[in-house]
Amino acid sequence: MARPFLGLLLLLSRPSKAAEFRVATFEADITVPVGHACMGGGIADAKVVLDPLYAKGFVFLGAGDPVVVVALDWCQANNRSYDRWREALAEAAGTVPARVMLATVHQHDAPIADLRAQELLDEVGLKGSICDPAFHEQAVRKTAAALRAALASPRRVTHVGVGQAVVERVASNRRIAADAFVHWDRTSSDTRFDAAAEGEADHFLKTISLWDGDQPVLAWSCYAVHPMSYYSRGEVSADFVGMARARRQVDDRTVFQVYFTGCAGDTTAGKYNDGRPGDRAALAERMYRATDAAWKATRRQPLTGSEFRSAELRLSVRDTGDFAEAAQRKTMADPAAPRWKRNCAALGLAWRERGDKPIDVPCLDLGPGVAQFAVMPAETFVGYQLLAQSRRPDSFVVVAGFGDGAPGYLPTAECWAEGYADSYCWTTADAAPRMAAALTAALGPQRPKGLVRETRLDVVKRELSPDFCWFHPRCAAIPGAAPGGKPAVVLTLQKHLKVSDHYSGLYVMRTDDSGATWSGPTQVPELDWVKEPDGSTRAVCDVTPGWHAPTKRLLALGAQVWYDAKGRQLDDASPTAYAVLDPASGKWSPWRTLRMPDEKKFKIARNGCGQWLVDPDGTLLVPVYFGPDPNGPTMATVVRCRFDGETLTYVEHGDELKLTSDVGRGLAEPSIVRFQDRYFLTVRSDARGYAASSPDGLHFEAGLRPWLFDDGTELGSYNTQQHWLASDAGLFLAYTRRGLGNDHVMRHRAPLLMARVDPKTLRVLRETERVLIPERGAPLGNFGAAQISADEWWVTDSEYIMSTRRDPRGADGSVFAARVWWTKD
Repeated sequence: MARPFLGLLLLLSRPSKAAEFRVATFEADITVPVGHACMGGGIADAKVVLDPLYAKGFVFLGAGDPVVVVALDWCQANNRSYDRWREALAEAAGTVPARVMLATVHQHDAPIADLRAQELLDEVGLKGSICDPAFHEQAVRKTAAALRAALASPRRVTHVGVGQAVVERVASNRRIAADAFVHWDRTSSDTRFDAAAEGEADHFLKTISLWDGDQPVLAWSCYAVHPMSYYSRGEVSADFVGMARARRQVDDRTVFQVYFTGCAGDTTAGKYNDGRPGDRAALAERMYRATDAAWKATRRQPLTGSEFRSAELRLSVRDTGDFAEAAQRKTMADPAAPRWKRNCAALGLAWRERGDKPIDVPCLDLGPGVAQFAVMPAETFVGYQLLAQSRRPDSFVVVAGFGDGAPGYLPTAECWAEGYADSYCWTTADAAPRMAAALTAALGPQRPKGLVRETRLDVVKRELSPDFCWFHPRCAAIPGAAPGGKPAVVLTLQKHLKVSDHYSGLYVMRTDDSGATWSGPTQVPELDWVKEPDGSTRAVCDVTPGWHAPTKRLLALGAQVWYDAKGRQLDDASPTAYAVLDPASGKWSPWRTLRMPDEKKFKIARNGCGQWLVDPDGTLLVPVYFGPDPNGPTMATVVRCRFDGETLTYVEHGDELKLTSDVGRGLAEPSIVRFQDRYFLTVRSDARGYAASSPDGLHFEAGLRPWLFDDGTELGSYNTQQHWLASDAGLFLAYTRRGLGNDHVMRHRAPLLMARVDPKTLRVLRETERVLIPERGAPLGNFGAAQISADEWWVTDSEYIMSTRRDPRGADGSVFAARVWWTKD
């Protein structure tokens, strides 16, 4: 009786525009009455109600026809019951049933609803053995009425938020590997396998939220664990997940809270739950803490588009042994058989009668590369949830399980191969590839790899000299300053003068034709060395230019230093220096210094080699590394400054970040970028690079994290700077690292690479790594990255070689501009 697999994807709506989005939230009490079956008659019937069961959901308006998203505090809704819920809610919302994304939370002290299975049991005298159809209809209509009423006052939606947090000591996998055997014996309250490993799980609780401006309207969270603590005593309850949800709702009653259970067919709280009443409160506390942490970690961005998709999933019927139709009918009619066994036979027969009708796998897509929410059927195993995330690494993927509950357990291909054969599973092993295909189709295609349309390497200047090499080339665009209203690009650079960290005054190059031709390098007299009375030389190095649109000025920021007669840097104060270019006159101001509030604490306070940015209010966020002792380890912070066209003034500074291990010389050369509505910092140390993120550019909630690849291995960038690039849809890092056959290059400072960064995890996506500037025998690494236009960035660098002859590998004193163009959506 295998059914054909059609693999059909139904595209049910087109992407929509941001101004159209609204949401209406609703809830209804759907608590079973005393005497009603719990868990389909598999445990004690309802004797008392400890806390109510709810239907909680929302109607999303703006993705074509309305989309209804709803979670029921029931164990399951199967077959005709599932259909009845979707039909009634669709009618109330003015949409079609396929656009109703319904899932049960799967508490066990709650009902299983299967109207057809109950009809079959009625025929053998077991009325109400699984569910009461009259109560079922009452709950459906009550919820539909609440939905209909909510549509009278929907809220505007302008932004979507996403956040996640680790749930500590809740989930563990049923799978136990012991004594050369694999078995799935761990239950939801279990002491037998406390010493066994947790096994496969997704320990992140994920939250998606919808916002009206800066006001949150709705948040729905999802975590993959069976939501049972102590149960089966006839005490109706939404269990520990319901308790955590209720507590979050009390935290802020203006934000409507919904909870879904993820793909948790094989994950339970068994390792951390002995079935004692006190365990429920402990599990609820852990869930609450994670939900609260995910909310606090939420990052918000404009909702610019949405789409609804649904894929068809056709599954086969298990038809051997006790699962054959005749065997199931015999069991159902046998008065000597246990109630649960007879009920299961009816559930299997109802699934069999489903015929060729497919199960929907729906997905609400809240913007390209932003967030997807999908619903999988029944007791889907957690491996499918992890698969979904791997299919869309470009986005925030949330997958609920326990949609149509009819198929029972839905194992992964690996579990089937290991011999999984539970009696509460009415499908065959060919379900696994079909489920994977349907899930992949529903989630939609990954955005173009890396979001980079094209890169090109240009040579700005080429010069070989035994006395110097060009160093620290960094550029900035002056909007509209070139013919035709195009940007002019100014490149600042200095000569490296043999002695370590000994640099000339500042030189400038310029292009008005997007790099086809360049003028310069021209030394700027106002920005040259200044001889001091004591014989030392005052200079500025590590310069990064940038455009300040409110004043229409170009600023160059760097680090003020002093050299002795031999070119060695003196251990003395080193403040941030700045100079200003008026493009209208072409005149530069002399170097001035940024005054800090505590000159002792900030004796060193350098913006050296660091990207800085201009906030929408016109203030600057300037990352610096600082400290009281020129010979001691330095810390990093971000300084907010005002700029009036002439003077740069300190306003405030943020968190003071420091290392607690592998301190060495401390932190140096921090760079900051704004991506969507968050700020991201990268900073150098002797041992490795670090990253951090912030909602305001000053305060970094999670502190510094070492740069890692997405597989958890170290990036391998150390003792050199990293810089940022960002498109509208993607965050990127430019860096050098070890591990590329480049051990012959000082500090592995070539080639210069670029890769996309996951802004949620701050990890580098290894598959997106590409070479921007190749390794030709000479170090690179002291470089810059700057936005030139909406769809183009430049990464500029130069080869560190002092010679009259090119290196055998090819280095010839080139100054490079690696140009990066983004894909257009």
